[in-house]
Amino acid sequence: MNDTILEGLSFSNFIRNGPIIMIIYNQDFQYVWTNTAFQNYTGYSNEDALQMKFWEVIHPDYQGMIRRNAQARQRGEKVPNSYELKIVTKNGEEKWVDVFLFEEWMGDQQYVMLGAYGITERVHAQTQLQKAHDHLDQLVQERTKELTISNQALMLKEKLLMDIIGNMSDGVIIISRQGGIEFINHTLKVMLGRTSTDIREQISYEKLVADNKNLEKMLTKKQAFRDEEIVLTIEGREMQFLATGTPIEDPDGTTHKGILMLKPLAEIHRLVNRYSSTPARFCFDDILTRSEVMRDTIELAKAASQNKSTVLIQGESGTGKEMFAQSIHNQSRYADGPFIAVNCGAIPRELVGSELFGYVEGAFTGARKGGSPGKFELAQGGTLFLDEIGDMPLEQQAALLRVLQEKQVCRLGSSKAIPIDVRVICATNRDLYNEVQKGTIRKDLYFRLNVISLRIPPLRERPEDIDLLFKHFLVQGDPQWLEHIHAIDPVVWDLLKRYSWPGNVRELQNFAERILFTVKDYTIRPEDLPSEIQILYEKETDRSVKPIPLKQQNIKQQLAEVEAQQIRTLLMQYNGNVSRVAESLGVSRRTVDRRIKKYGLKK
Repeated sequence: MNDTILEGLSFSNFIRNGPIIMIIYNQDFQYVWTNTAFQNYTGYSNEDALQMKFWEVIHPDYQGMIRRNAQARQRGEKVPNSYELKIVTKNGEEKWVDVFLFEEWMGDQQYVMLGAYGITERVHAQTQLQKAHDHLDQLVQERTKELTISNQALMLKEKLLMDIIGNMSDGVIIISRQGGIEFINHTLKVMLGRTSTDIREQISYEKLVADNKNLEKMLTKKQAFRDEEIVLTIEGREMQFLATGTPIEDPDGTTHKGILMLKPLAEIHRLVNRYSSTPARFCFDDILTRSEVMRDTIELAKAASQNKSTVLIQGESGTGKEMFAQSIHNQSRYADGPFIAVNCGAIPRELVGSELFGYVEGAFTGARKGGSPGKFELAQGGTLFLDEIGDMPLEQQAALLRVLQEKQVCRLGSSKAIPIDVRVICATNRDLYNEVQKGTIRKDLYFRLNVISLRIPPLRERPEDIDLLFKHFLVQGDPQWLEHIHAIDPVVWDLLKRYSWPGNVRELQNFAERILFTVKDYTIRPEDLPSEIQILYEKETDRSVKPIPLKQQNIKQQLAEVEAQQIRTLLMQYNGNVSRVAESLGVSRRTVDRRIKKYGLKK
């Protein structure tokens, strides 16, 4: 009995003064008892609580739920007996409790006993943890989004870079130190006419390194190089390239790969020729003639343009041999290639070989570093015009013959043969057959050059072309002459046709230029002709052979008229652009403006 009482007293003391919050409320939801833990946790005294409904201490957010559950419990409905909720202390502080409850009957009166644990710190910790988790989740999402955007941008840049490399005008190879070719761009495949697999099978690392030691230095010593010649061989077909190599370093500074950029040497030669050589601007329609002999020569030249045989053009100086050569080129299958003209008589004897065939580095004293291609290489895919072939030194004729026969050229100092596809046209003002008899031209070279022979008749053999060409040159220099051709003295036409024109068309063109600067009234008289033509006129009229002065005026006036005509012609040529006229004359624009005003010229 004493044990039972002791246990009862101990339990009662635990309920009253223990850490668990305990309250009792009646069926009217009125507090009837609270323990010390409740009073300490809420700040309400027992007397305060007895004046309150039990849900008044509950936070407004939870009051509705508690009231509904309590009313449902009274109706006998099943509701949860435990839950977490928020309360408001007497001083307005919000706290959390974990509630559990059970019902008790005392007589006919129903009471509800409610117990609770204070869980504010735990809830706060969970809240902070959840906030931290949410924040971390937000950071993860934001970072994931950033990485996704960065990855997409990186993929786009990589695709753009590969598109650029793939469509570059240069061929590109990425090669590893282990000897593998890891990448070949589309341009190189088109250049070589092969697939990536074919190229990898036929171009080995060992072969590339053997042909270009700079490539090995690039991969082993990280030494970049640029503009070095290299030859790629595919199924026996050799192609020359200008190579530039750059090592690709890993983040740790080691080099395992290199990028090789290849530009076809023939393409470089074409670019050089486009901007540095004289273009072939003439075609057969530019050759003006009424002569049957000349027309027959043109027809033969047109026929010759349709094959690749060597053409020998013979004729006196000034007859238009290069004009025929350019016309043949422009009507041939080589028209899209370069037209390279070489005057064999203007090159020093000791430089003819290096000029035509090229040389390698160290071939002779003063040789350019890296060597230099010759005119045959520069003319690859086009036409090489060898003017004044009769002046070529005898010692170089054998080399020329070998190139023409074998279609290959070796640079001076090298034994490596470079295949060429070049149309050769030669010209001379000498009789090459007589030169063969003299021993200045090799007989075998003569027969190799004389496959198709054209003879351009001199101007004295086609007098019907003199007036045609003279009118053309006048109108070309000053279009206003077209309206005044009829005013030229008939005697002048007769004298022009009777003159032998030893300088041929070139001499006639120079005379027309002279007339443009000296004749102001668009009327040419016998006294306006050169002294050598005036002699014919003097003999015919039984007068002194002494030539008639161009104008009966002092030298200063003549020079002024020449200068005025020159400026007039240049203004017409440059469509009134005074700056271009000044540049052509080598004077300032202000000087040209003063002279235009002085001579009363129109811009």
